[in-house]
Amino acid sequence: MALLFFGGHVLSEILMNEWWLVILLVVLAVFACTLITYPLRRNRLVSLLLAPIIFIMVFTGYYFWGDFARWQEYLHRNEAQELAQSMLKSIKSPQELIDKLKAKLDAQPESAKGWYLLGRLYSSQKDNQNASLAFAKAHQLKPEDEQFAVNYAHSLWQLSNQQFNPDILEIFHTLLKNNPRQPDALAMLAMHAYLSHDYEAAINYWQRLLQLAPAQSEEALAIRKAIAKAEKQINRGGKKSDR
Repeated sequence: MALLFFGGHVLSEILMNEWWLVILLVVLAVFACTLITYPLRRNRLVSLLLAPIIFIMVFTGYYFWGDFARWQEYLHRNEAQELAQSMLKSIKSPQELIDKLKAKLDAQPESAKGWYLLGRLYSSQKDNQNASLAFAKAHQLKPEDEQFAVNYAHSLWQLSNQQFNPDILEIFHTLLKNNPRQPDALAMLAMHAYLSHDYEAAINYWQRLLQLAPAQSEEALAIRKAIAKAEKQINRGGKKSDR
């Protein structure tokens, strides 16, 4: 069993190497060329002309129909993942990872993704102040990215003791304007409307959010309960929306 595992591991290592794949393709092309040109061996000129054509056809065919480009992309992605995993193994604490990422961003401050990841790391450490600053940079560099905008707005909401302010509302309204089915914006604006006693607006947002949730999911059940609660407030004479 151990030998089988070792043999399988070695084989996978060989196949994962794109140069072995190229060599194997060359061998197959030579073999195909020999088979095709052998009957024409007496006509040396025809054989010499056919050989390069066969090679070109084999390599072109494999490139377009054999997914060679996708295979290379897979190899390079695997290498990047292995490098990232090796870096993570060498890191002893989240703070060390934060420090390394900050050093990278000092050298490449235009990386919106980098600032976003830094914000997520700060959030995991409950450092809301620095998380908000990092998310702000990511949002400034790439304002069209929904996830950056959502995390930035949410970090501002956390900083303001989970209270809404005009800046937070503007971000969520912009998100909803650009994408009427943006779930985070619908949920947060529904919450704001309910807390502001604008129950009809809250119901409207929740009904739109309900359309995005699987019918029998826990999320759908929670949204229906929220709608029912808002409807009770309206029946008790709560404030209604003009919208």
